[in-house]
Amino acid sequence: MATAQELFDDLIMEHLARPEVSMGRMFHSEGLKVNGKIYAFLSKDRRVVLKVPAARAAELVEEGTAEAMVMGARRMREWVALRVPDETVWRRLLSEAATYVGGSSHR
Repeated sequence: MATAQELFDDLIMEHLARPEVSMGRMFHSEGLKVNGKIYAFLSKDRRVVLKVPAARAAELVEEGTAEAMVMGARRMREWVALRVPDETVWRRLLSEAATYVGGSSHR
């Protein structure tokens, strides 16, 4: 089984093949940006953190796929941390995050 870093590195390469995707920094980590906005990064504790709609984030937490992101005392409604490296799940959710952040309806 691939480590979180190895799996994320592979998925980064897939995403960087898209012209609208680039690398950027968030919370001292390298992450993926779409049209200049960060949508996913690997945290220092080796969890993939991504931005999805608040309702989707709540759903992922409820089903146990992700944990809510808390910064200080504040829960970040649209950010979740994925628990276990899983290529199928991570690939799907990174694509969801890219679509959400890159979409014209996102604020």
